[in-house]
Amino acid sequence: MITTDLITVRINQKTMNLKQLLQRLRIDPAWAAISCCRDDLSIEYWADTLGITANSADLQEALIRFRRANELFTIADTNEWLNLQDMTLNDLVAFLKPQVLKEALAQHLISDDDITRHFLETAHEYERAEISTIVTDEYGASQELLFRLEEGADFHTLARQFSIDTTTAKAGGYIGLIGRADLEPEKAAEVFNTTVGSLIGPFERKGKYHLILVDDLYPSQLDETIQASIRDQLFLKKLEAYQQSLEIDEEIWRLGEG
Repeated sequence: MITTDLITVRINQKTMNLKQLLQRLRIDPAWAAISCCRDDLSIEYWADTLGITANSADLQEALIRFRRANELFTIADTNEWLNLQDMTLNDLVAFLKPQVLKEALAQHLISDDDITRHFLETAHEYERAEISTIVTDEYGASQELLFRLEEGADFHTLARQFSIDTTTAKAGGYIGLIGRADLEPEKAAEVFNTTVGSLIGPFERKGKYHLILVDDLYPSQLDETIQASIRDQLFLKKLEAYQQSLEIDEEIWRLGEG
C-alpha cells in the first residue's frame, strides 16, 4: 500500500512527499508536473545555501494574492477551500514559499546591470505597434482598396465595409497592440521600420491579402514590466544551469514497484 508520506522528489536533502504532490494536483495540475516540483525544490535548496529566507511579509502578500485569485475573500471561504484540498494553512504557505524565494533569489542573483545589458542586446523584441488591417480574398480587391485609401478614403470605414476578417472588421480592422513576434518577418520588418499613419501591403498569406495601417508605434523602453520580465528570463536560465549541479532523484516513478 502506498502511503502519502512517501517521497516523490528528492533534491539533496530537500524532499516532496506524495501528499504534497496530491495537494498540488488538486490546486492546479500544472503545479503537480514533475518539472514544476523539481524547480520549486531546487529554489528552496538554492535559497538555503545562500542564506536567503522568505520573510513573513512577503509570504503574507503571496497568500493574499492567492486568495484573491481563487476568490477566497473570507476566512470561512479559505477554511472551506483548505478542507476540500486536504490542506492546512501551513500547507498552503509552504506551497507558496518557493514563489516568494524565487523573487528573492532573482533579486539577489540578477543585477540591474545584467538587465540593462540584456535589454540593449534584445531591445527590438520589446518594440510594440498598434495596427489595423483590411483582409480580402482577391489581390485585385486589395489593390482597389489601396488606391481608394491613397486617394483619401478612411481606412476604418473601408475595413467595416469590405474586410473579410470577421474578428476585426466590426472594429474597423483594429487589431491592437502587437510585437515583432506576432507578425510574419516580412510584415514585422515593414511595420517597425515605417512611421505612424503609414499604409503597407498588400501582403499575401494563405490566399488572403492584407493591408495594414500603422496606427501607432511604441519604441522599446526599459520600464518596470520589462525589467521584471527580463529578470525572470535571466533567473530561469541560471536556475537551469544550477540544477545541473544537483542530485535530483524523481522517486515518483518507483512508487508502484514491488
